[in-house]
Amino acid sequence: MPNYKGWSFATANGAFMLLLSLFWLCLPRTFGDESFFIKWTSIVKKSLLGIDKKPAPHTVLYIDVSGSKQIVPLADPLYEEHTGYHHAVITDRAQLAAFLQKVNEYGSNIPLLIIDVAFEHHSPDDSLLQTTLDSFSFPLVGARQLDGQRNLIPQVILLPTGVANYLSANNQFMKYPLFLADTLPSLPLAAWAITEKKHYSNTGLLPRLGGRISLPKPIIDFKIRPYNLNTGTTANTNGYTLRSMGTLLYEWDFWEEADIRALLKDKTIIIGDYYQDQHETVFGTLPGPLIVHNAYLTLVAGESLISWAWLLLLYALFWWMSLRAFREVMQQKNNPQHPTKSAVGRIIVDSIDETFFLALGTLLSYFLFNIHINILILLVYLKLITYMLQRFVARQQPAKNSP
Repeated sequence: MPNYKGWSFATANGAFMLLLSLFWLCLPRTFGDESFFIKWTSIVKKSLLGIDKKPAPHTVLYIDVSGSKQIVPLADPLYEEHTGYHHAVITDRAQLAAFLQKVNEYGSNIPLLIIDVAFEHHSPDDSLLQTTLDSFSFPLVGARQLDGQRNLIPQVILLPTGVANYLSANNQFMKYPLFLADTLPSLPLAAWAITEKKHYSNTGLLPRLGGRISLPKPIIDFKIRPYNLNTGTTANTNGYTLRSMGTLLYEWDFWEEADIRALLKDKTIIIGDYYQDQHETVFGTLPGPLIVHNAYLTLVAGESLISWAWLLLLYALFWWMSLRAFREVMQQKNNPQHPTKSAVGRIIVDSIDETFFLALGTLLSYFLFNIHINILILLVYLKLITYMLQRFVARQQPAKNSP
């Protein structure tokens, strides 16, 4: 005979567990058990099984500006005037303008150029760089920063921008929010909108990308990692090209025009500081521009989008686990005099079983949809709801047996 109470409980509790999973995924930070599973499931998938979809190396060019710096004077923070004692180190804008002019002259079919550099301070070469950007032929987007009050810091150079602030938990950067301060698009999102030619919004409970619901703070799938980079310092020419902007400008004076065109053709170009701008991740230390690019690739691959198939997979797992927990409580109620194990032993065994099935669920979620789910919070919730169900059944028992 069908157990309608069990099915009803599983239906309601499975739905709540699904909502809990979505809520946890929407939080800005990750937690210890997530870090563990994100790291090792990614290693198994990418390294052991070789499932690691990446863009072709010949379609990407990384440009480092860590050696292209200049010093500019700053106003004294107290007197608000230049005293000669305060300075800032910024990216050399004359070099950047020269590089962009070369890209504009010799590049072809460049889908996007990302400048992960904030232009917050004035320099003598601002007008030169602004003129170059205004006449640039290819799609481009730059970075903005937020101050301590989460307000945009003013820029002295005008160009399309997105916010490039980072959030990290336990010194391990994993999530990249689509929006900061609720309305400001991140740099990867702004880049996605340019290349995909789609709109985004953040007006409902969850953001929408091209009309589809997305996780607001997706976990980045680090498709390109430092060991994939080719810096030109070894005989190995495989991998993704990373070059110093100053070195390239020097070399281009001797290169044939055809070689410059070949280097720039069809390239997505990401400009930034690859040696000073460093962040800790579950895959080790990664430069900020590489994190931005990986977050952009995650969005392009649609891996932040919430699909019905993914929701159905999770709901089926949570429904079955809820029904299983309900049946075990009912079995304990019907056979109170013949426990198969002690209470502590039962909790330990059940927790091992439930952890296994939740781990299996997050593996399926990641392997099929590239989305990790949290295990610890779901396990704690399931044990709590099972305990509450046991107490409820125990309270009903005397009333049921009374004449």
